[in-house]
Amino acid sequence: MGCCSFRSSQPSEPPLLIPVSRGCCPPDSWPACQKPDDYKPKGTETKIGELPVYSVGTGDKAILVLPDIFGWSSNQGRLMGIADTLADQGYRVLLSDPFYGDSAVGKEDIMGWVTQFPFEKRIGADIEACVKHLQDQGCTQVGAVGFCWGVWALCKSASMGVLLKCGVGPHPSTRLEGAFGGDEQAMIDKVNIPVLIMPAGNDPENLKEGGAIAESLAKKGGKSVTFPDMQHGWCCRGDLGQAEVKRDVEAAMKHMVDFFKSNL
Repeated sequence: MGCCSFRSSQPSEPPLLIPVSRGCCPPDSWPACQKPDDYKPKGTETKIGELPVYSVGTGDKAILVLPDIFGWSSNQGRLMGIADTLADQGYRVLLSDPFYGDSAVGKEDIMGWVTQFPFEKRIGADIEACVKHLQDQGCTQVGAVGFCWGVWALCKSASMGVLLKCGVGPHPSTRLEGAFGGDEQAMIDKVNIPVLIMPAGNDPENLKEGGAIAESLAKKGGKSVTFPDMQHGWCCRGDLGQAEVKRDVEAAMKHMVDFFKSNL
């Protein structure tokens, strides 16, 4: 599978990485990347109520894309390209902007900003609205893919009974459940759908093969595939000018598509 649909701009120097003290990401994580100037998205930006979304593709099987804390509508990364790539595989894809145009970019207190978006009061209702929108469009099955924060939102949804068929989560930040007063493991144990997670080398050990999170998901038809050479955020933010990042982004996209083909 090629990478042309999810290219990032290539910085002339390596970007500064996110310090652990400022956010939910592990040390040495990829920062937000700007959208490449030469990429033209194939879909349409619109709204479900007041919620900004990007829609692309057709079909009766859908994938809801949940971003990382850097969003996509104001800070353009390559999430639209990833959505386009999934649409090219025959899915109707809906990329949600749960932060309504805001993002963690430039925030001094990232965790303080993140906790302004609790699942029960904001995120859950928006995800349910996205699923209903897709069902109203004729989709009979809806899966989801989340990135970092989006993997927490995906797993929280699955633990709360939102009608998702399966999910995929590159570089998960499911430990965010603790920031909202919950228990990460208890949340994961309530997930009742197959979920593929793809942790980076610097992600927590409980997410990797044999870890408690990975083992719990495996019992429900999911699995964990670790990318030991990668840093958190590589899939949607890593510099594709680095050969190993390009290699593992392409591998992650293949794992993602194969998992959806098998479970959606």
